[in-house]
Amino acid sequence: MAKTVTTTHPRTGTQFNINDEIYAPFKEAILQSLKGSKGKPFSELADDVAAIIRKKMPGFNKSIPWYTISIRLDLESRGLVETFSEKGQKLNRLKAR
Repeated sequence: MAKTVTTTHPRTGTQFNINDEIYAPFKEAILQSLKGSKGKPFSELADDVAAIIRKKMPGFNKSIPWYTISIRLDLESRGLVETFSEKGQKLNRLKAR
């Protein structure tokens, strides 16, 4: 049986499981994309993640944006990523520790 990661939505508390073989590369891609960034809109983050995932997992044929937002929200609930507004735009960045 495949190992799964239970994800949590930071605002609703909704939980669901994602296979660790999908969760881990997406988490790594999100953190890699946001590293050194002062803030990125989701569209830019999703484009970065898609490029990374296509290289690492060429046979992946599920929705990259869906996994990106789901795992990004989980990383927010774990305190690794935060969403903030600047000049009316929602941006994502790594949370300062």
